[in-house]
Amino acid sequence: MKKTVFMIMGLALLSPPGQAAKLVKANVAKDSKFVMHLDFDAIRTSKLGSTVIKQAREEEGEERIDAMKEIIGFDPFTALKSMTMSGNGEEENGLIVLKHAAETKKVLSFIKLEEDYRPTEYKDHTIHSVGKVDGERGYISFVNTSTAVIAPSRELARDGINLVNGKGAAKKLPGPIGEISKKAKAPFMMGYADLDGLEDVIEDPTVNDMAREAMMVVGESGDNLVMSVQVVAQSVETAEHMHNMVNGLIGFAALGQEDNPELKDLLKALKVSRKESTITVDFKMAVEKILEAVDPALEDLDVDFDIDLGDKGKDKDD
Repeated sequence: MKKTVFMIMGLALLSPPGQAAKLVKANVAKDSKFVMHLDFDAIRTSKLGSTVIKQAREEEGEERIDAMKEIIGFDPFTALKSMTMSGNGEEENGLIVLKHAAETKKVLSFIKLEEDYRPTEYKDHTIHSVGKVDGERGYISFVNTSTAVIAPSRELARDGINLVNGKGAAKKLPGPIGEISKKAKAPFMMGYADLDGLEDVIEDPTVNDMAREAMMVVGESGDNLVMSVQVVAQSVETAEHMHNMVNGLIGFAALGQEDNPELKDLLKALKVSRKESTITVDFKMAVEKILEAVDPALEDLDVDFDIDLGDKGKDKDD
């Protein structure tokens, strides 16, 4: 039954859970070059997310989920509120601020079962060091009853604690991420990258030669799934070239749409536009159409949390 904190992080990534837990500047460090925010509350209440979650719960079984909650201290489908990831682009420099409604004492009891568990103190907080993935440890601190920080080093975990406590937060959200978020009435994923600032870690130099910034939002508006991606090019000329290139790819894909109704619907849902040096790709499609297209995948959905639940998780017929 021993698991590392990375398993809990994995649940955070996979488990969508009200008021939506929106992206706020208080969870973003001043020197951040990239930000990714996942609103699990919004995913849980969205038409697409709620359908997938319902299917996953049915596959897993309520009895097993209740037993899991008793062991790890939270229902992974409801307890996680939001996750904000950010970093300055340096290697191993990424921080996660996780908002949750978990029973912290039970979660800690679960973490402490790990053989490589090591605690250290920082101010009035404990930083829990556990696990070894490829020889590297992970660090987590429960800063208050509803907020945890997860980092790849003690130093970054300390920075995360200070951030949550009101020190070192960004004065404003980077880039026009607030503007693009309006593309969806109920956004559940937003991201921003300062590509110029990430030049040292982006392996493809062509990206830096062509683009300065990139941002995206995914969510729902009414009955539609909405996704919008914006790229700010290095120049108007470069933007025009990128715009033509994207349209060319769409045109090439359109050659086979008559024999593929799903592709036809997909292309119809895409819209590419340009305003000076900014290229925008918008996608809007009815959630029902998407669910209809992926229904076989939903039928085969198999969520395995890989926890030894003992007698609690066994079927009555076992």
